[in-house]
Amino acid sequence: MRILVADDHPIICVALGEMLRVAFPSTLEGVDTVVDSDALLAHLASDAACDLIVLDLFMPGAVGSIPLLERVVALRPGLRVVTYSGANQPMLAQQALSAGAKAFVSKASGPEIALQAVRAVLAGQVFIDPRIDLDAARKHPWHTLTPGERGVIVALASGHHLHGIALDSDRSYKTVTAHKYNALRKLQLDSKTDLKHYLSQIGLGYLLGSY
Repeated sequence: MRILVADDHPIICVALGEMLRVAFPSTLEGVDTVVDSDALLAHLASDAACDLIVLDLFMPGAVGSIPLLERVVALRPGLRVVTYSGANQPMLAQQALSAGAKAFVSKASGPEIALQAVRAVLAGQVFIDPRIDLDAARKHPWHTLTPGERGVIVALASGHHLHGIALDSDRSYKTVTAHKYNALRKLQLDSKTDLKHYLSQIGLGYLLGSY
């Protein structure tokens, strides 16, 4: 098999590559590396062999975070993906699994945990870093918002105003305002909350086109 390590930190590429070679001496044909998302997508769009990828969600390049993972999965359906991220928000981990990753590992846990994840994924299992509280993500009040309420919160966090959101979505100002305050109540936030910062904090900054 061939494994691709996608990470912009050379020391991680070297360390993981060596650990993988030691761990799979008889089955690993080679470890390839890329250091940004543009090179990663070009590699996957080519005929290059790849059986599993260890993916840093936050690399330089035109796309990152969950949209990058979605592009990877679209280019190589069925490719086993181990996300290896400097971020450790439970909501981000949950979104990564929903987007097609088979494992989520925080870099704070070290490369040994990443190796455990690779072993588990190769065995057909799903692996979550023990430091990630996935149950907290499942219980997060964000999931109680309606699609309309989520859309308004994301639009406000992106810098839009209620009148503009109403016009763009063909809804009344009253409806959009109700969505805003219902969402804030469910999230236990007040009207002065910096919504852009809030979404980034909980791991949903990618919804704004930021990572």
